[in-house]
Amino acid sequence: MRKAALAAAALVLFGAAGCGDNSDATVGGILLAQADGLTDAPEGVDLAVDLDTIDKAVIPAGAKVVRLAIGRKVHWNQVQALAARVVAAGARPIYLAGNWKKIRAFAIEDSWPGGNRAITITDYVDGKACIQPPGSIEAKCVQSATKTYIEEAYVRELVREQVKMFDLPLVEVDLPASLAWADVVRTIDGARTCCEGTTVRVRLKPPAPADADQ
Repeated sequence: MRKAALAAAALVLFGAAGCGDNSDATVGGILLAQADGLTDAPEGVDLAVDLDTIDKAVIPAGAKVVRLAIGRKVHWNQVQALAARVVAAGARPIYLAGNWKKIRAFAIEDSWPGGNRAITITDYVDGKACIQPPGSIEAKCVQSATKTYIEEAYVRELVREQVKMFDLPLVEVDLPASLAWADVVRTIDGARTCCEGTTVRVRLKPPAPADADQ
């Protein structure tokens, strides 16, 4: 009975945290994605966008650092396009995320030591994430019960297993263009924070090399 009560309490707490509440950080009315592996955000000009406004967003003129507050449902390809526009305007994009109410900076990629041997995470828009060991054609996949979001705890657990098994703290993420920004953050953060005492580096999966015969 006690275990059942604890499980029910955990579900209630998770539901509140997962849906966002007054404890979650916001910028310009945008509810930020939540993460653990964050750093202090540099000073800059905030640009808050959601699914309906991101494509029309105006880059702040003259800004050297633009702090992007991105709605949780914004698509990954929209985020990439906005960041490219910020760079083209001569500014540095900083992605904002929340650690409860605290507003901090979230890195998409870490410095990479070189080489192509890495654990791979492949996300899908139906809440599924597959973790694949280096050189393997098989992967372990997990999926949230509602099939509407990536479950960070599952990602963290499977990446931890692979990092320990292969002694390889390098992870590449393969993200579909229409993946929600919140799932992008959950995936990268889950991998980055999987292993206490071990620095796990994350990068976007490089595109496959072009066929030499083409």
